[in-house]
Amino acid sequence: MDEKLSLNSEIETKQAFKRWRNRIFFTVWITYMIYYIGRTNLSIAKPYLMSEYGISATIMGFVGTCFFLAYAFGQFFNGFLGDKIGARRFITLGLIASSIINLFMGVAFEFIWLAFLLWGLNGYFQAMGWAPSVKTIANWYPPDERGKWSSRLATSYLFGGVIAWLIAILITGTFGLNWRFSFIIPGFIMFFMAIHFYIRSRNAPEEVGFPTLEEECEGKIVMGECHDDEFLGFKYTVGTIIKTKTVLFASFGLFCLNMVRYGLTDWLPYLLSPEITGAEYFVIWKSIFYPIGGVIGVIIGAWFSDKFLNKRRIPVISLLFIALSLTLVIYTLLPPLDMVFGIPVLILIGFLNFAPHALLVSTIPMEFGTRKAASAATGFIDGWGYIGAAITTFTSGVLIDTAGSGAAFMLWIIVALVGGLVLLVDWKSMPERKEYL
Repeated sequence: MDEKLSLNSEIETKQAFKRWRNRIFFTVWITYMIYYIGRTNLSIAKPYLMSEYGISATIMGFVGTCFFLAYAFGQFFNGFLGDKIGARRFITLGLIASSIINLFMGVAFEFIWLAFLLWGLNGYFQAMGWAPSVKTIANWYPPDERGKWSSRLATSYLFGGVIAWLIAILITGTFGLNWRFSFIIPGFIMFFMAIHFYIRSRNAPEEVGFPTLEEECEGKIVMGECHDDEFLGFKYTVGTIIKTKTVLFASFGLFCLNMVRYGLTDWLPYLLSPEITGAEYFVIWKSIFYPIGGVIGVIIGAWFSDKFLNKRRIPVISLLFIALSLTLVIYTLLPPLDMVFGIPVLILIGFLNFAPHALLVSTIPMEFGTRKAASAATGFIDGWGYIGAAITTFTSGVLIDTAGSGAAFMLWIIVALVGGLVLLVDWKSMPERKEYL
């Protein structure tokens, strides 16, 4: 590799290792945050382009479905490739491709079939980001620290969503620019961040001469020869997933959770927009409080299960699902523009949605997939989650068109409750110690 380190003592090696871990985490975190500004931007642009082109909520939901179906396929496929090819090249390629597609989305709605095609392709290339990101953190951080660092990694997509909304709001509201710049500006940002990621990242400690995690846990803190992260083959990665019960339960859990998450993410800005509520534009800022609650949730969820449940993740996830269902019921009883109770409840919904989400797509794949199959496990779980997202973005649009927003909320309430009850079956699950950490 290109960065052979020369260190003479165990202390120097540990210090250098820590610096590299911080470098890798920050690089992965900010890169995936930037990934998100190229996908959440559609939610903010949606009311404007729907009004300009006369597009119904049903058709707009189908555009979102194209994205999520392609994303789900990409997660299943790219998760396995992420273990084989490595995050450095894979994430860079996906981010560049997504940036180029975003640059063309401003004209895509001139021909609705082109919008379906481009946003679907964007879904596939966006699916090259998350699973290899999880694998990278699994490669660099030992099992005892994965609850903490996986939850911190999960804040990247929450901040990415908030920043995407802020960029779009500033463009269309504060600066009065056309909604098309909600895609153009993120496209340029993503392109330059892809280059930054490739320069700064490495797939595993052994690529710069550090010991592997297995060697570190055995006390072998010495520098060695640089070599690539070893890929154990598709038989190993597929077998790890199929034979791990908790990965299968997590897949079902994320299927249910993403039906709620993307129902809210895709349609809440629209339901709170001036075109629907008749209120001033500032009301849409209310929808930003949803991911803010999520940031709090992803940190506390992993911390709670680490500290009080000996790293048992499923009990926390199950209870949060059930609480989410009940909180959504409360939200439907509030006036749409209630600022006194509406915002705290919306923060709580974000908390209850994203706390289990981070455990399902970040912590569980690392702990149950091992670092050698973490990308494949993440892709498998996330793939099923985005099948749920594909269903909800279209179904919710149809329900809003035909029966109003209350029907969409009822769908999300039922799905959250069912997911929580089914996951109770795997209540006692704990990761086993395997050859690879």
